[in-house]
Amino acid sequence: MKSTKITLASLFILTLLSSCGASTDFISNPASQITSQQSNLFRILLSMAAVVFVIVEGGIIFAVLRFRRKKDDSGEPKQVHGNVPLEIIWTAIPVLLVVILFILTITTMNGIAAPPSSIADIRVNVVGHQWWWEFDYPDQKITTADELVIPVGRPVQIILTSMDVVHSFWVPELAGKTDVVPGQTNRMWLTADHPGTFEGQCAEFCGIEHALMRMRIIAVSGADFETWVKGQQNPPPAPQSDLEIQGQKLVVAGVCAACHTIDGTTMKGKVGPNLTHLFSRDTFAGAVFPLNDANLSAWLKDTQAMKPGNLMAIKVPDSQIQAILAYLKTLK
Repeated sequence: MKSTKITLASLFILTLLSSCGASTDFISNPASQITSQQSNLFRILLSMAAVVFVIVEGGIIFAVLRFRRKKDDSGEPKQVHGNVPLEIIWTAIPVLLVVILFILTITTMNGIAAPPSSIADIRVNVVGHQWWWEFDYPDQKITTADELVIPVGRPVQIILTSMDVVHSFWVPELAGKTDVVPGQTNRMWLTADHPGTFEGQCAEFCGIEHALMRMRIIAVSGADFETWVKGQQNPPPAPQSDLEIQGQKLVVAGVCAACHTIDGTTMKGKVGPNLTHLFSRDTFAGAVFPLNDANLSAWLKDTQAMKPGNLMAIKVPDSQIQAILAYLKTLK
């Protein structure tokens, strides 16, 4: 019995903690026009449900206490039926509530279905992979991964496709979920009301590393966005030290070239993330690991140990890691 109580208590605590993830509470922290409208609808629905709950449960409790059987009761209680006005009232009120909710829902759906203007300021092609996100800005001719940079206050059109299985694009504080389906193009939009970093997650089970298929939406000022775009459009600086040059040769002439792209080199692979400005990002491998020397070295040594099942099933010899790491750090 004691172990059962401990187990139930543990499950209860885990359930509470499961909702404590950072930057996922769009109800109390909406950061866009979309989530503001969704949050308002949710609050109205919750308030209406709470009022109905209190009235119904209050009536049940009143009836149980007021009309409960007494000790000296021996016969059947008085039968009461056929109160037409009461029946009309308790039928009309739910119908009215449903009509109100229907109108509010349709209004909210129309409000978030498309950007305020007919053409969004920014277009981004988002491609879901097992298990990372590719972000391609066709107008700016930029391709990056896992971290989507957007300007504050400007609508961003998201064009969603998948390279393998069904995924789902979800950034709780900025927009609702949209499925990412192989062979199909889905569209959504998002906008950020203020600068910040907003965590996102694939919301459709897509394999053993589904939980580690995350993303980060980084909203910056318009000026900072233009600066970022110019930096991404410029080729990375050429390696300078002997170690960096050695690392470039290992990367460009090695197995990396089969899957990755680095602008200004012969690498044109499309299977893995674009590495052109790798160290302009803060995370890698599905926005799961902080991008630093220790994590990247461990990744090169054994990717499967860090993220089992990913397509980069290679192990770089220890003798090459420092040179490759030195070169990759020039990709800013």
